Amino acid sequence: MNKRIIIKTTLICFGIFMILTAGVVWGLMGKYEFDRERRYQVVVAKVPIQPGTIINEDMVGLKTIKESAYNSRMITDPAKVAGTKATAFIGQEDYIRGYELLPREKWYDENERVIVLPMEVEERLANLIKKGSYIDIKMAPKDVKSIPKRVLSKIKVEDILDENGVSLGANGANKKAFARLVLDDDQRNKIYVAREMGKLMFELYCDTTQNPPEEEFQIPEEYLGKPAERPKGQISADKLPQKAN
Repeated sequence: MNKRIIIKTTLICFGIFMILTAGVVWGLMGKYEFDRERRYQVVVAKVPIQPGTIINEDMVGLKTIKESAYNSRMITDPAKVAGTKATAFIGQEDYIRGYELLPREKWYDENERVIVLPMEVEERLANLIKKGSYIDIKMAPKDVKSIPKRVLSKIKVEDILDENGVSLGANGANKKAFARLVLDDDQRNKIYVAREMGKLMFELYCDTTQNPPEEEFQIPEEYLGKPAERPKGQISADKLPQKAN
């Protein structure tokens, strides 16, 4: 009988010991991390950042994450973020990734837009005009015999595209292609008018050190529209009586 009591007591004590041990281990696991994953410090947004915002260092901070949560597109140096422009919305505490940033050298002016100009093989000088080339754009009038006039000087060809809009790259050759250009308002207007008035021609710079010549083409007044008429009864400033000195 005494043996049975001893065995039961021993089992009960052992069970209590195991329960207490499990509790201690559970508590320690909650307090301390036992994994040996590498840690990374990555840049996160301290405030919501809207598209087009120029980011400064006050807008970002660092956060430590595990290797399993890290990827190579995350930024780890705040200095690489400062001075860039956000291309998408970045929420507060969101990781900042490289593809969401536009460096200063890739910014465009507010009035710049992309246009494409069709070019046959002969117009591209037998495919000598390629991505990265610099060209002059001239216009030969339709109805007037005259020397072609230079519309734009030393314009960079951003890319050469096929009929599906796919880049042909620097070495691409195609019977018909389209030159992708980035132009401001005035340049685009000159191209639009010149295309209506005549045929566009292209000249390739031998090297990028050549200075651009003066642009000769001017948009005719009839394309600029008539100035707004002065309201009846309004006298122009130059006809107002002048005060004596």
